[in-house]
Amino acid sequence: MSEPIKYESLNHNEEAVDEGEPWLISYADLMTILFGFFVMLQSFSKIDSEFFESVKKETTKVFGGEYKVPYENLTNKLKDAVGKNLPSGDKDQILFENTPGGVTVTFRGALFFDSGSTFLKEEAKHLMSQIIPIISTEAKDFGIVIEGHTDNQPIISRNPASIIPSNWELSSLRACTVLRLFEDAGFPKGNLKALGWGDTKPIVPNEDSNKQPIEANQAQNRRVVVKILKDASELKK
Repeated sequence: MSEPIKYESLNHNEEAVDEGEPWLISYADLMTILFGFFVMLQSFSKIDSEFFESVKKETTKVFGGEYKVPYENLTNKLKDAVGKNLPSGDKDQILFENTPGGVTVTFRGALFFDSGSTFLKEEAKHLMSQIIPIISTEAKDFGIVIEGHTDNQPIISRNPASIIPSNWELSSLRACTVLRLFEDAGFPKGNLKALGWGDTKPIVPNEDSNKQPIEANQAQNRRVVVKILKDASELKK
């Protein structure tokens, strides 16, 4: 008759674990989970950059590291160029926003164009001549989207054959005017995109509750937005 099978006790393994540092096991487990998580993200054909950046920020905080704002160097250089080339009273007309996908620069009011005009002001041309080389150096191969926005005041033209019969055309032509500056500076056409939104995307109300225009708000809504996008494929959307 065969002898019964003997099973080795696992107690010695448990004792070995107890002799170590318990926090090392938890730390190793956490690192393994994080590694697997980032491998999974990398395996996707397209990563949600905003979500990815938020995870990066929180992970950095957990491990006590220093989180760096995306594209901070580019933004600081653009701000420095604005500071050197604009009067102090006009600086508040330019807003900078860092996003996970790039940098957005908003030029508000009549900084670029006179009312109803598609001709870029000379001071605006000079400012862009200082800004565009920075973008070319710091954001090579990025996508550039130019957006034109107007207030809700309709275009008044007595000529029905006018090329600017409405705010749609006005905003589009203004966007294209700024876009050509980038094209003339050597940016690939495939990395450039112009959009005219007319008055469809106000950032503040154009009128009060009595339908009376709010001039200060209308000035904010008249704007040109330059989006500098890390992923140039975003232009195809």
